[in-house]
Amino acid sequence: MNRRSLLVTVLLAAVLVLGACATLPGKTEPPRVSLIGLNLLSMELFEQRYLVRLRMKNPNDFEMPVRGLDFRLDINGEAFADGVGNQAVTIPAFGEQVLELEVSSNLSMQRKRAPGLAYRITGRVAIGSYGQRLPFDYSGELALPGGEPSEPDEGV
Repeated sequence: MNRRSLLVTVLLAAVLVLGACATLPGKTEPPRVSLIGLNLLSMELFEQRYLVRLRMKNPNDFEMPVRGLDFRLDINGEAFADGVGNQAVTIPAFGEQVLELEVSSNLSMQRKRAPGLAYRITGRVAIGSYGQRLPFDYSGELALPGGEPSEPDEGV
């Protein structure tokens, strides 16, 4: 490879890297995540499968291309389920999207039951073409039939 070809290759690579960095502004806030639904899909002796519905709100002034996420759901202070999802969505600037994901749980994750359903959801969301990972950590309470829904905390 001659010197000119090497220079062109290096410049092209620099332009691509700078372009990728420019797709998301430097100060990116993670999405606000709240649990809006939990439905039992299947129940085996050692594992249960649930469909979890999450509302993801984008607090940024630019759209957020979500490539996927991994998370853990605690209910009443105990580990309940964990899951991953590769559902690609774009959350509009100052907008929101609802994601539906399957998660797994097992009997050891559900040792203790208490009345009421306070939850905490923690995890990371992969955004952008290179999968920049933003952590999230939000708490709230599930609205029970006949009860008043409550707003999730803005972070823990």
